[in-house]
This record gives sequence, C-alpha cells and structure tokens, in this order.
Amino acid sequence: MELRDFSGCFIVEGRETETMDLRVLLTVGGGETHGSGAFRVPAAMIGMEAAGPLTFRTSEGEEMTLIVREFDLVNGVAYFLTDGAVPDTDAGSQRAAG
Repeated sequence: MELRDFSGCFIVEGRETETMDLRVLLTVGGGETHGSGAFRVPAAMIGMEAAGPLTFRTSEGEEMTLIVREFDLVNGVAYFLTDGAVPDTDAGSQRAAG
C-alpha cells in the first residue's frame, strides 16, 4: 500500500472549489492499482448528488477522476474510489504500514 497526498481543488460545474488537501491510499494487486479515501465536502458540493465522477485538479495541474461511493451528510465527508491513473506526487509517496 502507498499513500499519496495532494493539494488542489475539485471542478464542479466548470468552476474550481476552494483549495484543499486530498489523501489517496493506493493498493496494488493483480497488476492493477486502485485508490480510495475520504475528503471533507467543500461548500460548492453541498447538496450535490452522486450523479457521476468528480475531477480533482492538483496544484501542479494534473487531474484524477474520483467516484464517490458515499456522502456522509452528518459529518460532511465523502468516501471515494479512484477511476484511472493517480498522479505521482512531487514530494514522494509514503508507504502505508500494513
């Protein structure tokens, strides 16, 4: 397992949300890499329904696609899986203890 930390924003209805941090836990198995994690829901996304994939744009301009699995409305948190490639981080990735 590997952790990758990003700073960036979501693209919602063609506009960028406020800058936030996003941590992705990568799992590699069977020749595939899958990512997952959770994030605090930005104000621009409150009231949104999980109608499709979200785009997260890193501060370096790279984009990744996230599929929200669940919105926890009580705590203002969304749980996600990645879809497609997850960018490398400049600062280097951390190995997760496992």
